[in-house]
Amino acid sequence: MISILALSLAQAPTSDALVRPGVISTAAAEVRIAHSPDGRRILWGAIGRDAAADQQDIWEIHRVRGGWSAPARVSFDTDAAEFDPAFSADGRWVYFQSDRAGGLGGSDLYVVSIDPVSGRFGTPRNLGPQVNTPGEEWAATPTPAGGLIFSSNGWGGRGKHDLYEVDLRTPGAKPANLGDAINGPLDELDAAVTPNGRTLVFSVGDMDADTADVRLFVSYRTRSGWTSRRPLGIGCSPFILGAAIDRRTPQRLYYA
Repeated sequence: MISILALSLAQAPTSDALVRPGVISTAAAEVRIAHSPDGRRILWGAIGRDAAADQQDIWEIHRVRGGWSAPARVSFDTDAAEFDPAFSADGRWVYFQSDRAGGLGGSDLYVVSIDPVSGRFGTPRNLGPQVNTPGEEWAATPTPAGGLIFSSNGWGGRGKHDLYEVDLRTPGAKPANLGDAINGPLDELDAAVTPNGRTLVFSVGDMDADTADVRLFVSYRTRSGWTSRRPLGIGCSPFILGAAIDRRTPQRLYYA
């Protein structure tokens, strides 16, 4: 079972708490939680929840009168794989990955709007060849500066999946590899960025290994670039991914 946990960075790792047991964390696998900036909606990825054992879906709860809605698949979810949701800083967009028909190949990154009045999702849009390749793109993370960090094995890199950053506001801008301080020969994925943009938490390991060993690492942005990654040393197993940070409580780290 993979579940979502929360760690207060001001306390010892033994204080990690399971997130909303029975609602968000269940007997299925839950990965990469996303809190809307206004705190009124929570999204997360689920594998095999009310579905086939390997089915990947995005689920949500949202504020209603008297509390929270019952957990349900988001309206833009399909029978294809949808996973790894992340809100934009203004809360008006959700980025996610999907292998739905019509993409560039493998798993692509998409974005979907949220109506600020009704809260309804719009129609997802593929981010196109500025981001996506015939390979696999995973886990988009908006940055405070307006960029998008994501994982890809289709842009040529240092190993399997590397972490890249792209400025979507600049037409034709190409993704930039985050460099040797971050990326190595294995998979780098599931990046989370603090609201000030100075701390990057991400997973490193071999996602294709028979016995996966995937751990959390951290790097800090300086004037000269990202510092060399180092193990974060938290978590309750040798398989830790889905790092996420709620902008309202940046001292708390979520992971699966």
